[in-house]
Order: sequence, then C-alpha cells, then structure tokens
Amino acid sequence: MPATKISRWYRLPPVMASLGWLLLAAACYLRLPLFRAIWLCYWLLITALWAWAFLWTFLMVMSHLSRKAYTRATMTLLVAVTAGALLSVPKWENAFIDSLFLLQRDRFDALATAYRNGQSLPVPWWMGLLTIDGRVQPQKHALYLPVYEDWRAETGVGIAYLPSPLDVDDWIMTAAGDTGRPTRPYGNGWWWVE
Repeated sequence: MPATKISRWYRLPPVMASLGWLLLAAACYLRLPLFRAIWLCYWLLITALWAWAFLWTFLMVMSHLSRKAYTRATMTLLVAVTAGALLSVPKWENAFIDSLFLLQRDRFDALATAYRNGQSLPVPWWMGLLTIDGRVQPQKHALYLPVYEDWRAETGVGIAYLPSPLDVDDWIMTAAGDTGRPTRPYGNGWWWVE
C-alpha cells in the first residue's frame, strides 16, 4: 500500500470518532423532540450512534498503537471513557427543557399574560417540541403544559404557570388519573410540576 494511502487512513478515525461523539451528544440533548418525532426508531438511532462512536474510537486507538504512539492511545481512550460517562449520566431531557425555557422566556411570559387577562392562548410552533400535543391546558388555578404522560394517562409531569404565590393546596392535574405539585421554580410564576 502506498504511503499516501496509509497516511490518509490514519486521519480518518479521529475525524469519524469525533463526528460520532458529537452526533451522540446532539442526539442525547435532543432526546425529547427526537423521541416524539421517531419514537419507534429512537433507541435504534441511539444504539447506532453509540456503536459508531465506540467503533471509530477503537480504530483510532488501534491506529495509534500500530504506530507505537502509546501516550496518544492512552489519552484517546481516557477521553472516550470520559465522554461516554458524561453522556450517560445527566438527565438530558431536563437540560433541553431548561435551556428552551431560558431561551424563550419572553414567549412564556406572553403566554402567562394572555392567561391572566383571559385572552386566547397563542401557542408557538416550537412548543410542540416541549409539550405532548403542542397545546396548553388552562386549569382552575394554573396554566399547564404537559411534557410527559404515561400511556395509560395515570401519571404525568410538565410545566405550570401559577399566577398567585405558591400555596400548600396548589395541586395541578397532570394526567387523567394524577395530580402533581410544583417542585422546581423557573421564575416569574413558572414551575416544574411532578
């Protein structure tokens, strides 16, 4: 094999491994909208991305070992193990929901103002990435955005707007057979409800 083809081969695994880890990180972060879009194939996609990242990382380690670059092989392996641990530990759904809420805080506040004034509730298209059906549910003392609900509608979690200060009697209907309490504040009357 000519030397130029061999040198090209050594450049391919780092690029493909990096691409695999980046795509895996993006799929983990976007788990909620991806699951809603391709729920049947989501786990196949995640498994394929883990396999891609591990395979190309393995080939990268082997290419370093074949050139007797033991330090590079060890560092590559340490970086891959660290990346794998970081991607498997956090709750990526919470990170996606929290960041979307922070980026669109003014839209959430406009929705709360419309709810307080008794106006029609303008739900933007991107809320379909966050809520189950892209709609909000006005309730007696709160405005509720359902994020999760089990298939039997017995339990659910979501985001709620409470116009008055939190009270011990603040229970929000999260599913047909479940009520939840505000547990984590987002600010301006918005809460995560479980």
